[in-house]
Amino acid sequence: MINLFQPSLGQDELDEIKKVFDSNWIGKGRVVREFEEKFSKSLKTDAIHFLSTTSCTEAIYLSSDIFDFNCDDEIIVPSISFPSIGSAVVSKGAKIVFCDVDIRSLNVRAQDIEKHITTKTKAVFITHYGGVSCDMDDILCLCKENNIKVIEDSACAVRSFYKGKACGTIGDMGMWSFDAMKTLCTSDGGMIYIKDKALKDIAQEQLYLGLPAKQKSGVDSSSEGNASWWEFEINRPGRRAIMNDVTAAMGCAQLKKLETFISRRKEIYNKYYNSLIQLDWIDVPPIENYENESSYYFFLDTDRKKR
Repeated sequence: MINLFQPSLGQDELDEIKKVFDSNWIGKGRVVREFEEKFSKSLKTDAIHFLSTTSCTEAIYLSSDIFDFNCDDEIIVPSISFPSIGSAVVSKGAKIVFCDVDIRSLNVRAQDIEKHITTKTKAVFITHYGGVSCDMDDILCLCKENNIKVIEDSACAVRSFYKGKACGTIGDMGMWSFDAMKTLCTSDGGMIYIKDKALKDIAQEQLYLGLPAKQKSGVDSSSEGNASWWEFEINRPGRRAIMNDVTAAMGCAQLKKLETFISRRKEIYNKYYNSLIQLDWIDVPPIENYENESSYYFFLDTDRKKR
């Protein structure tokens, strides 16, 4: 079966963690940067847009900060979503506006969003449910016409692609989860994509107490090797929500196995499908190639034919 509750961890992860212990630096440092770079490479995207953090929930809360949700704003959220999104919206005093999702894929569509757009709509959250990508072209076009930010909840869509572009890197911001239930596991942790480089720098500071993203020496203020670590300025209010080298080491080991993980999930998916189509009483649509790649987090309807 497609396993949701037991991560695939072993000696490879322990070996990478031992290297971190032996380095005598377990905070945010070289291994975190390595994980960010390797993760971005696996998504065929420039690492300059990526930031690691403590969880996908932290990334969702961060989105409400950097896009400045407030009491005058309406935020469209799919009716099937994760509680963190609703909590992040209401924490800023903004109004949640729920929209329907497709009855089969459980993904939100442009036609579902359009019904709820007003002059107060600031952003829409997109959930690539179960690793199956939403139809993003129509959503992006609609949101561009109405000056609406697109935030992609890709918690379950690591290595899912829409027309060759990684889910989570298509809109204005995206986030992934690496908790114990996810395909790629770092025990806890998350990754963030932010399209606008200036906003990414602000986010980087906010994730680490408001410390400058780069010191004059060019060394991250939170990294190993900064001899003047006690000399710093604060650019803005911030939290401490940074990944450390221990969890990043797990992530680096998991990235080497990710293709195998997904291939195995696809194999199980196809087994489900081939068994279910033998049953006369259940409607299972054919698996078709729409230039999209699923992470096969759940067994879902991936048929995109108009109904």
